[in-house]
Amino acid sequence: MVDEPHRAPHIREQRPSSPAAPASVQQAIEEVNRIIETLRGTLDDMEEVLETLELAERQQNADEQEIETLRRGLRQLHRPREGAPHPPRH
Repeated sequence: MVDEPHRAPHIREQRPSSPAAPASVQQAIEEVNRIIETLRGTLDDMEEVLETLELAERQQNADEQEIETLRRGLRQLHRPREGAPHPPRH
């Protein structure tokens, strides 16, 4: 098989024996337009999901920072103060 440099090998030229009926062409156009509208709606939905995920990520980061701040504060509370007497052990 010899590949022609100007055409992709998977595309074949097909010439219909008779032109397509205008009604079928119009139906194809309408179907493509419906698909485009569906894809636009899907894209809008995906953008909303992305915004929600980004918000969740920001909230998670803020929560992690707050937890770390609380842990540092807790460690400082549990650390014996310098010069303070040690509590008696039983």
